[in-house]
Amino acid sequence: MISPLFLTLALCFSLSDGITDSVADGSLPNKETQSKETQSVESTANNLSADTRYWAGSDMEKAKTEALHRKVPILLLIVRDDDPVSSSWSRQHLNDSAFLTALEKHGVPALACVPGPSGKIHSSLEEQSDSCPLDGCGNCKAHQGSTPLLENLTIPKLLPRIFSIDPATGEARAIPEDLPFRGSKALDSYLAGRTETTPPTRREYRFLLKHLDRAREYSGYEEFEKGCQELVAAKRYLSLFGQEMTGLWDQAYAPYRGRGIQMIRKAKHALKTNRMLGARLLTRVAKMMAGLPEGERARHLLSALQPREEKSDQEAKPVQDQNIPN
Repeated sequence: MISPLFLTLALCFSLSDGITDSVADGSLPNKETQSKETQSVESTANNLSADTRYWAGSDMEKAKTEALHRKVPILLLIVRDDDPVSSSWSRQHLNDSAFLTALEKHGVPALACVPGPSGKIHSSLEEQSDSCPLDGCGNCKAHQGSTPLLENLTIPKLLPRIFSIDPATGEARAIPEDLPFRGSKALDSYLAGRTETTPPTRREYRFLLKHLDRAREYSGYEEFEKGCQELVAAKRYLSLFGQEMTGLWDQAYAPYRGRGIQMIRKAKHALKTNRMLGARLLTRVAKMMAGLPEGERARHLLSALQPREEKSDQEAKPVQDQNIPN
């Protein structure tokens, strides 16, 4: 009679083998990669502004580039330092993930702080960590970098206020003064009504850039196939953006294209003396560069190598159909 302990141990070893097999097959790493990628690019649900990349002030040049590529405005949110209204509003809305998501969905969020009653702006709580006392802002650099956006603006008395700034011209337009106080749904509805088409999201933009960065890192011989996969992943997002992003993709693809052309030439040369070797080389290119132009070219060349008997059978089928009586 088999003891319960033996059954338990057998079940554990069986599960362990199953997990090992799935890792060997590559199913688990794919899920883990997707999960890590999502976590590294998406802002956290609890507090999006905790990510230093959320507010444009952390890097204004990158923020303007993002706005131009996504074809969205910079949404400048202005608060007053050491002001009861601004402080209360910040505690409520700058810790609200829905409100912050609405901002980055329709633009590139920027935060600026103007002097309060004392005529001064706060300094960080801790010099080493640069902790910002403003609710919803983890780093003073996030709002300090946006200060140049205030130069040509007439600051209203009632704050907080949101301005929509064209990244190309710098033209600013104030949105209704009551909108920041009406919550995320009202903000999302208003901003959605100001655009004719739905712009690509910030997550999609960052996904594309991350895939391109990885492709540049993987351009070496040993990681060539990984780089091809990153380029295919980035290519899925190109239809959402303009020609500039396509140009960036082409630049990242250039070394892969060059190597793909070389491998296809080598395969075609091998076909002249060793048909089997040439076919194997083409199969390798088609597999490694699947979804890319050179991969498609290799696939078409393989298709052209089909035996003549198969081609003649395929060509004869329509003729036979025509002879079938109605």
